[in-house]
Amino acid sequence: MILEQGKVLATSEIAQLGTVIQLAAPGIASRAHAGQFVHVRAGDRFDPLLRRPYSFNRIDRRAGELELIVKPLGAGGDWIASRRPGDTLDLLGPLGTAFVIRRATTNLLLVAGGTGIAPMRVLAEQEAGRRNVTLLMGGRSIHHLWPSHLLPPAVEYVTTTEDGSFGTRGRVTDALAPLLGWADQLCACGPWPMLAALGRLRDEALRASALTPGRQVLEDATIAVEQHMGCAMGVCRACVIVTDDGNARVCREGPVFDLGEVRFAGGEPATVGAR
Repeated sequence: MILEQGKVLATSEIAQLGTVIQLAAPGIASRAHAGQFVHVRAGDRFDPLLRRPYSFNRIDRRAGELELIVKPLGAGGDWIASRRPGDTLDLLGPLGTAFVIRRATTNLLLVAGGTGIAPMRVLAEQEAGRRNVTLLMGGRSIHHLWPSHLLPPAVEYVTTTEDGSFGTRGRVTDALAPLLGWADQLCACGPWPMLAALGRLRDEALRASALTPGRQVLEDATIAVEQHMGCAMGVCRACVIVTDDGNARVCREGPVFDLGEVRFAGGEPATVGAR
């Protein structure tokens, strides 16, 4: 874990997804992995008091650079999103657990919703030259989707929108079935309801025949849980979710979990530090 002053290199707006901030932070970039996050101080004083967690949206170790997607929510998020080139951000990271892609995986399926695109984009860039990668992303409309030109050309990009403005009308689970039969491994990140829907699909697949397409892929799937946090050190226990082994801290035991170990029926995570 490193405390580092990251220098803002560039910012851009990605429709309704938020502000993408490119940072020079060589210390953290050298150790960061897909699924991990950085805790960002949300001002130059003590109000807001709590830092804000953001998953890595891009990691360039050679250049010593990172990208974050920041939604301007509340005073803290708005302050971070308003930074401009030349400004600095107080960063603490990398924190949390990371995704692990198996060496034997040939066909990698990535599933994203909203700002959950961040770790999926890191995996897409990391793995596109090593195996076949398909990224499935859902959003409320075309304005909530990640731009295709900001993905590696080798990545197959499949989209769904709830209003039908682009791709398949519906949610990611409506386009998932044919991809499950193709995939060897599934990784996902997105809103709690999306992850819960994947959990239900897993439960249904395990009750079905062992020959059901995608059964093993769902059984072994891993997810990154999006969560507001207080300390991000595991002390305040504000980011606890319910798992098969009891309460788990997203900041320490996660944010990456096996899909099957999360008890979604235990309720949505808390939202401490949302503002």
